[in-house]
Amino acid sequence: MEWRDKVAIVAAAGSGIGRMSAIALAQAGASIALIDLNADSVGELANEITREGGRATAHQADLSSVDQIKRVVAEIGETVSHVDILVSNVGMPNPHGIDDISETQWQTSIDVNMKSGFFITQSVLPLMRRTGRGGSIIYTSSAAGLTGSYTSPIYSLTKSGLIGLTKSLCVILAPEGIRVNAVCPGPVRTPMLAGFMAKGVEAVDEVAELYSSRVPLGRVAEPEEIAAAIKFLASDESSYLTGVALPVDGGYTAV
Repeated sequence: MEWRDKVAIVAAAGSGIGRMSAIALAQAGASIALIDLNADSVGELANEITREGGRATAHQADLSSVDQIKRVVAEIGETVSHVDILVSNVGMPNPHGIDDISETQWQTSIDVNMKSGFFITQSVLPLMRRTGRGGSIIYTSSAAGLTGSYTSPIYSLTKSGLIGLTKSLCVILAPEGIRVNAVCPGPVRTPMLAGFMAKGVEAVDEVAELYSSRVPLGRVAEPEEIAAAIKFLASDESSYLTGVALPVDGGYTAV
């Protein structure tokens, strides 16, 4: 009953954490608008959700572009009456170190990891305010937003920026009943994992093994485990949680 009338937007839903979050919310009963740079991946996911009896639509956009964010949210707004949940999962591994970072690399990192979350929130808020019953906004930050990254200062900078945005919007939007939280995953077995070690997707298992030695639980997370935390933050079960940066990291930030 809780989920029957809920509408969720999942940004960067094409793979990994975003994909599994969309599936978890759809299985609970929410209607899902899927956004990704890769139109084929979200098209296939929408078809999969629909075949299983869920409700989903697929939308393509480059969410590092404010113009494309506005365009795709307007497109979604033509098909739904409101939005209850926004999962902003956009992100990318960033270049290592500081000595050789170019301005272009810096700007791309900011645009993808941080600007996307700010401006998709700005665009979605009018849809979330339509019902007057509040909503839930969830950002995918990172354990590297809570501690220093071993490899990429830019990644830590952008992901800690999302935590700052979470805390500020929590205060601003609480009077409207809109909760704002962030999940902070440690290493997760997704196609993106190998990129954090500047390796190709074929090296995911190798990189997972390297990261496992740094995690107290002795393994990397599966994307379903992060999606479960996102579903919890989207649900009424977390009705008194807002402004939280929730580590889902196997103890990674505890040591």
